[in-house]
Amino acid sequence: MIRNVGMQDRLIRLTLGIFLLITGLNTGITTTWGLIVSLVGLVALVTGSMSFCPAYKIAGLSSKEAE
Repeated sequence: MIRNVGMQDRLIRLTLGIFLLITGLNTGITTTWGLIVSLVGLVALVTGSMSFCPAYKIAGLSSKEAE
């Protein structure tokens, strides 16, 4: 898997993912709002931790600097 998420983008995704996941869990995962916020946070955490974003791949984008 080719990495297409740069360091700054990765830090933003990880920070936002943690924040959204905590917010969603505090709201209550049984509510629609809590579930949606938690899922978005989980996706941000996974894409940030893997440094790979499928949406970037489909769009042909990359925030990773050339090596």
